[in-house]
Amino acid sequence: MRYLLAFLCIFLLNFQTFSQEKKNDTSIKFNGFIRNDIYLDTYRSLNMLNDLTYFLPNFIGFDANGKEINKQTSASFLSVESRLWANITGPTILGAKSSGLLEADFVGKPDFYLLRLRKAYITLNWEKSTLTIGQNWHPFGGGNVFPTVPSTNNGSPFRPFNRSPQIRYDYLFGNVTTSLSALYQHLYVSNGPLGLSSVYKRDAVVPELDFGVDWSKNGWSIGGNIDYNTIKPRLFTTGNDKKTYTSNEILSSWSYMVYCRFQGKKLMMLFQGYLGQNLTHMQLNSGYGVSAFNPVTGAEKYTNYNGLYSMFNLTYGNKWRPGILLGYAKNLGTSDPLYKYQSNGVENALVWGRSTDTRQTYRFAPFLSYVESNYSLQFEYERTTAEWGLGNMNFDNGLYSSYHNTANNGIRMVLIYNF
Repeated sequence: MRYLLAFLCIFLLNFQTFSQEKKNDTSIKFNGFIRNDIYLDTYRSLNMLNDLTYFLPNFIGFDANGKEINKQTSASFLSVESRLWANITGPTILGAKSSGLLEADFVGKPDFYLLRLRKAYITLNWEKSTLTIGQNWHPFGGGNVFPTVPSTNNGSPFRPFNRSPQIRYDYLFGNVTTSLSALYQHLYVSNGPLGLSSVYKRDAVVPELDFGVDWSKNGWSIGGNIDYNTIKPRLFTTGNDKKTYTSNEILSSWSYMVYCRFQGKKLMMLFQGYLGQNLTHMQLNSGYGVSAFNPVTGAEKYTNYNGLYSMFNLTYGNKWRPGILLGYAKNLGTSDPLYKYQSNGVENALVWGRSTDTRQTYRFAPFLSYVESNYSLQFEYERTTAEWGLGNMNFDNGLYSSYHNTANNGIRMVLIYNF
């Protein structure tokens, strides 16, 4: 790993020297931060990075004595969210100022401390419009509108958590900015018969489309997005005659978002609300299921799970910065009834997604940050509660007859040194 990092540094330095010799029309500036996270949780979770990015407590059932199996306290200390990025300023292209950004952290698979690509995009900036090409935050998260919290989950699963390859065009009309984006999947993908994979999006061919509008003036930003996505869950099916039949069934999903943000000298307030379908690739509690089945060919039709997601974030201050994040999400069930099939004498439905058997999820997360020069020290208490389905499923809407509450009490301490 150290040889790879040394090679990258030498390459970038040589590239910078070469570009400076070439009429100084390209320059590179390196920035980043060293981040250390110490954290404790009282319930095992659906997460990324060994609970460092905590989404919600994951209920998997009870033991023989009636105790919750995943009710386990754990703690850890990681530095893998440290980041390095290169800001590139380039020549004028097609009358636009060109720039780029390359950003990496150290949470690559199959294990930590492997370099991972976070962002890689180029930007062409004209007087009233901007074209961005490459991997960046998904615009359905609200463009550049982010909550201010110590946790690496950025408020998920009450708002999207997704970076994707995209082509995005922004146009400015006075105080109003409109955007149109076309995206495919890479780091964050849909679920289906093959598990989590980008193949469902690739086979659907048509990119995910997102349209956004933002009005900004005097510290206020108000906007919204409409998102349209398609996936192709199966390439082929098998009928009861044991023959194989190609499948052309596509699942289409629509999602909507609104936000309101105020940024003053000390006060920041942000509200985001989402109503969406099949948002598994956004790390939200969502998915889809089979609504119709042809036993002769094995052909399937699909229906979306619908979900409501909302988040409120408030901070106040500069050097000492207290704040809070409140989150609420609700599973609204499927658009159409699910197809029932018999398995060992029990009725079941075929469903793919993320936490489709939850009904409601809540979060209460107060925090305190101390910011001084190029470093910050942050403390956060995060209580996340999820209601998990028990008993029989209602096949009319994919919800359950009863639910069990699970709760996690998380404590975070974060030290960040910027350079």
